[in-house]
Amino acid sequence: MYEKGQGVEVNPLEAYTHYLLAGLNNNELASKSVHRLTPWLPTAVSEGQKLANTYQKMIDGTVWTTQQMDAVSDVGTQDYTEERRLNEIEECKESLKAIQAEDYEKAEALLLMLARENNLTAKLDLARLHLRQLINIPNLKFAILQLHQAAMLGMPAAKVELGSIYEDGTHIEQNLSEAIRLYRDAAHQESVNGMFQLGRCYLLGIGTEEHTANAMTWLGKAAHLDDELACYWMGSLYYEGKYVESEPIMASNFYERGATLGHSYSQNKLGLMYRGGIGRDTNLEQAFSLFRLSANGGNEWGQFLLGQMYLNGSYIEEDLNLAKKLFTLSADQGLADAQVELGAMYGKGLGMPADRVKSVELYKLAAEQGVAVANFNLGLIYINGDDMDHDLDLGVRYMSQAAHLGMDDAKEVLVMLKTKHGIESEQTPTVQ
Repeated sequence: MYEKGQGVEVNPLEAYTHYLLAGLNNNELASKSVHRLTPWLPTAVSEGQKLANTYQKMIDGTVWTTQQMDAVSDVGTQDYTEERRLNEIEECKESLKAIQAEDYEKAEALLLMLARENNLTAKLDLARLHLRQLINIPNLKFAILQLHQAAMLGMPAAKVELGSIYEDGTHIEQNLSEAIRLYRDAAHQESVNGMFQLGRCYLLGIGTEEHTANAMTWLGKAAHLDDELACYWMGSLYYEGKYVESEPIMASNFYERGATLGHSYSQNKLGLMYRGGIGRDTNLEQAFSLFRLSANGGNEWGQFLLGQMYLNGSYIEEDLNLAKKLFTLSADQGLADAQVELGAMYGKGLGMPADRVKSVELYKLAAEQGVAVANFNLGLIYINGDDMDHDLDLGVRYMSQAAHLGMDDAKEVLVMLKTKHGIESEQTPTVQ
């Protein structure tokens, strides 16, 4: 239909895609059509031949190799203007409503129609529906083909999405050099996400040698274009001083930019800097406001940090009930620090009746995550416990684990047990 214009506008690229998908399902006639349509592709004939040869290999084989996918990615791109992007988004409004309503089958049908008209935003969203397996019968090969088409036609967001697939290596053979090439292409098209991903790769040496200057350039550019994650990374780089000299004031400025954009972890970091007087004058009111913003957004660290302020009566009046509520919200999300704090509240009966069983349960959750103080507290409970909790061997194993994790108090307890009671501990203990 698309090749001959039967009931639809002639569209060689769309016809090519349908023949290709059929070829991947062992349709010989469709495989031949792939080659027949090569000269009609919207690129140079030589590049089209390269595509045809590559896709024929996909049809003949069962695995998408790096070399096969490389050949597709080497095809030149076309301009993708802001005007086109906005027009495509407008056309995709109904499909977006369907996605928001979680009616993914309807969204797929709408996006398919738009994708056939070379709406690249539709191709990207369609690929994501399949990649995230939000529809009944996801087709990963079809999704990747949609991304390749959109990337080939110049869409930066598709390049970043495709780059992440190459980097991850789950759906196709991992190819880090191809991932960084796609990120770079997108970055040079002023894609903020492309800039962030490229900077991250330079910083961590993914697909390229580590290059701090390049990393700072691209991460900084993304941050100044209001990418909240880039703001957080730049803040952390200047705060930690691992890759560049530590500059707390600069760190706080980037965290502030990220916090203003609504990034909860930036809000937490800036709050901690206000609380500790690092890079900013000490200001508990500002710290409280930032932690509350983060907590209200559901961030587990924001909930924990705000809970600490209510527990300790820092800046605001002590409120053990609210502290317990916040710690519970955070602990339920798996934050070990909150599990320890909540375990201590249950153990001591702060704001509630003491509950040793609940306390031990929470400490164990944190201990499983390798938290030294949780292992230490469990060790004390089992070593010093009454008939209900007393289990010397188990207590020593937990205490040994805390010592193994570097806790000096645990090491002192083990020395005392050996000196006074002759109890030996394992050098590299494990707790069941």
